[in-house]
Amino acid sequence: MTRPPNLLLIVMDAVRADHLSCYGYHRPTTPFLERLAEEGVLCEQAFTTAPWTPPAHASLFTGTYPSRHGVDVGENLHLPEDTVTLAQLLAARGYRTFGVLPDGHLSAFRGFHRGFQETVELFRVPRLAWQWPFVKNAVRTALLGRDKRSYLANCLIKRWLARHAQSGPFFVFVNYKTAHNRYQPPRPFRRRFAMPLRPGQDLRKLEAFSRGGGYAYMAGRLPMTPEDLEVVRSWYDGAIACIDARIADLVGHLRRLRVADRTLVVVTADHGENFGEHGLAYHVFCLYDTLIRVPLIFHFPAGVRGPRRVTGLVSLTDVLPTVLETLGIEHPAPREVQGTSLLPFDGRSYHAHVFAEVDRPTWMLKSLARRFPGHDFSRFDRGLRCVRTLEEKLIVGSDGSEELYHLPSDPGETVNLRFVAPERAAALRAVLAAWLAGMTPRAVPAGPPPDADDEAIQKNLRELGYL
Repeated sequence: MTRPPNLLLIVMDAVRADHLSCYGYHRPTTPFLERLAEEGVLCEQAFTTAPWTPPAHASLFTGTYPSRHGVDVGENLHLPEDTVTLAQLLAARGYRTFGVLPDGHLSAFRGFHRGFQETVELFRVPRLAWQWPFVKNAVRTALLGRDKRSYLANCLIKRWLARHAQSGPFFVFVNYKTAHNRYQPPRPFRRRFAMPLRPGQDLRKLEAFSRGGGYAYMAGRLPMTPEDLEVVRSWYDGAIACIDARIADLVGHLRRLRVADRTLVVVTADHGENFGEHGLAYHVFCLYDTLIRVPLIFHFPAGVRGPRRVTGLVSLTDVLPTVLETLGIEHPAPREVQGTSLLPFDGRSYHAHVFAEVDRPTWMLKSLARRFPGHDFSRFDRGLRCVRTLEEKLIVGSDGSEELYHLPSDPGETVNLRFVAPERAAALRAVLAAWLAGMTPRAVPAGPPPDADDEAIQKNLRELGYL
């Protein structure tokens, strides 16, 4: 009996597609992914389902949108227990499964460990541990600077592969946080694209923005010029280059183990990042393409090929059915999956529309109110849904707001055509309404509120700027 292919699923946290050189970016941020894409399939118009980590990963793991899987519905940040994940499906078919969970959002406490026979929660690993991978990571950190433990993640994956790579099909999941704020990769990568400061620019202010000042920027308390933001972007680009190097190292290790030719590698992101567009920083608060357009690359086992570029609309919900078909596995409840398999990558149009959504960020607004008393954050106090075609996007807010953009002529989404083209807004509004009506949203029991997370999770989320 032929052994099924392995799966390596990589998420580059907070990495927007338009900052990758394999997507045409002017800086060579992803030389390895360029080579990987040349041998595989790159989706040019891939979109996440949500502008932040928990609901986007739930969509990746289940092939469903947030309103269906229930994460980020109300204040629920827990993956419902009756939701079937990719890891559970593969484990049931004899796969050995290993997940590297980087932060509190993807913790076992919130249910994201389900289906993984072994996990490592990187945010719980002490700063100093005496096992060799941790010692190596500590030494590298001291010499080169922190990388949000992406090097450690690779060390742990390699150690796990040494035990399991040859004994049967495996599924490894890893999320690299290096490009998440703060944007301070190890020094060799930070220097790679770092722009020199102009006269009058204050390095301390730029580092404050990188460290956690994005919210102060949105509150009007940390003014940033376009030149300031461009310097921070250059640090972010260095962080992406660091992730590219980590992916190259991991895939190279698969080749050294002689299992690369029977491994499906999928590289994507959960969401992007804002750097001053629309007066915004970080993520969560909008559904512009700066946050929802993400990279998506498939590198198939030997003998499986497709066209190198997919130009049609693709959703993060399509990853699960595409993976299952590639691995030759049937979903036990295919009607529950809202994505579609992209195989055989024959150039057809997969979707006329894709969607994204985010619920009211109530818990985040409470945090911002504590940090910036007196500032009015009411413009963020709304849920958002959008429907996107190749040329148009309609964003609808729970506060009654609507934004319509023609993307070929306005890629920055700066000119709202809602009142200029009301018939187009009405048509897309009807599509969005029909999509919602046919979804049969999951009844999600109220999970523990975010502040019920344990101390380690709360400490980690404070470091990431969420609390």
